[in-house]
Amino acid sequence: MNVMGYSREIQLLIGDIQKNRGKDPRAILKACDKLLTFGKSLKDDALIGYAYFSKGETYYLLNDASNFYSQMLSCMGPMEHVKEWGYVAMANNMLGIVSLNRGNAPFALDYFIKAISICEDYSLPDIEWMIHMNLGSLYLNIEEYQKSISHTEIAHRYLLEHKDIENYIESMTAILLGMGRAYLKLDMEAKYLEVEKRLRLDCMPFMQKIDKVVIYCFFARVHHAINEMEACEYWINKINKNTSINMPILDVFDDFYDYLHMLLSIERYDDFFKAYTVLDDLTKHTSIKNLERKLLTLKIRYYRKVGQIEEYKIASVLYFELSEYMERENRLMVSNMVVMRNSYMELTQINRKVEEKNTFLQKRSETDPLTGMYNRLKLNEYSEDAFAKALLNKTSIAVEILDIDFFKQFNDNYGHQAGDDCIKFIADMLIKLSADDGIFAARYGGDEFVVIYEGLSMEMVEAKANELRDLIYDAKMEHKFSLTDDRVTISQGICYGMPSNDDSMFMYLQKADNMLYEVKQQSRNAIKICNVEENIKGKKD
Repeated sequence: MNVMGYSREIQLLIGDIQKNRGKDPRAILKACDKLLTFGKSLKDDALIGYAYFSKGETYYLLNDASNFYSQMLSCMGPMEHVKEWGYVAMANNMLGIVSLNRGNAPFALDYFIKAISICEDYSLPDIEWMIHMNLGSLYLNIEEYQKSISHTEIAHRYLLEHKDIENYIESMTAILLGMGRAYLKLDMEAKYLEVEKRLRLDCMPFMQKIDKVVIYCFFARVHHAINEMEACEYWINKINKNTSINMPILDVFDDFYDYLHMLLSIERYDDFFKAYTVLDDLTKHTSIKNLERKLLTLKIRYYRKVGQIEEYKIASVLYFELSEYMERENRLMVSNMVVMRNSYMELTQINRKVEEKNTFLQKRSETDPLTGMYNRLKLNEYSEDAFAKALLNKTSIAVEILDIDFFKQFNDNYGHQAGDDCIKFIADMLIKLSADDGIFAARYGGDEFVVIYEGLSMEMVEAKANELRDLIYDAKMEHKFSLTDDRVTISQGICYGMPSNDDSMFMYLQKADNMLYEVKQQSRNAIKICNVEENIKGKKD
């Protein structure tokens, strides 16, 4: 947001908001109200949107759900109207986080998907990685562990390439713990041991004592999982010594919850109640009833295990009361969302209907608007599921990356509209190809596409890839500026194999990308395929 065009008074208000962010909520809210008055009098959507966003962000930090929802939803219309897409994405992201913490995963998924779509449409990778991290947490909470890993790995790759970002260690720790928790649930021993090593070497040396407690919880669970009870005991003692009421509850809750669950399973009841008491106090201070209710389930399980029937009954009644409270809270969330979305539609005068079905929302978020085929978000989810299925069933999988030969020259000389038509032409061919069972295709970005072949032999994959290449070549779409031919052609890189526990979909994608690179170094309009277990083989005209 460019503040230089505003009066000195408005600039000072914006400065006060930025200076007090995370420090003085009263000062921020006061400055926001003044800024909102200026914005409405000037009919300036940028000021109105920024004031609403800053108020919503402040209520978010204060755990004030009702005010948070109304303010954050109010900011979206003005911010979209002035094309401040970063703020719109961040608003949806925070709405998703709060919805998830309050036990409403469908709402959270809706908000996260919208935020991802905005980031993809307007190239906001510095925001997008955080949303993928939060999507990882969502899928972890609903026990979709492969999807959780898929999204968390996207955030992980971004962080590895941007080590200079603010709070790098804290973010990397959260990402590694998220992946580690999923690997524990999937009993992928080599993976969670690798996460343990990374946390110990890359994160712990740079963290404060209080921030290490969540890592200790993970370490205790790891050593319990591999039956190293002496090491598990060591980490339990470390947790007992370092657990504190000063811990940030939203950052530690899930890790502590899993740790408490482990203590119950091994009947370490004294240690269970030490940690439970601290977490219970922290949770009650947040007024987030979903967290209170989730934590209470552990106490109910304990009372049932040890046969304390009266305590079990009292805790069960409290659980029922918390559930009723959450129903009322969720109704308030729905009401706020409906009212504010209606206001948003009137304010921005955007010709868009409120989506009626979650399936429609999901389909739209997974579809590339130019070509109508699946986009990168759907590819991320589908590829991880396909890889896990191939691993489980011991069947083959192949990943192909292809792009249009000399597309830049095509686009520069024929124009962007013709370039779009060329991309749609390739997409149409891929959509026809993916009508066959066991073939999935998606637009990867720009003029790049990805094809996944499931359960086919290497010869069948080669045949399908050649069929696609021939179809495109025989269509004779003119490309006078190609250095290979007088028509549009494609280059294809493929990685084929039978997945093992040491492999990953990311590795297959990388190897396919390497094959594509080699094709383009040697020639174009060609295919290069590698078998994970064999030597590379090439095929050219």
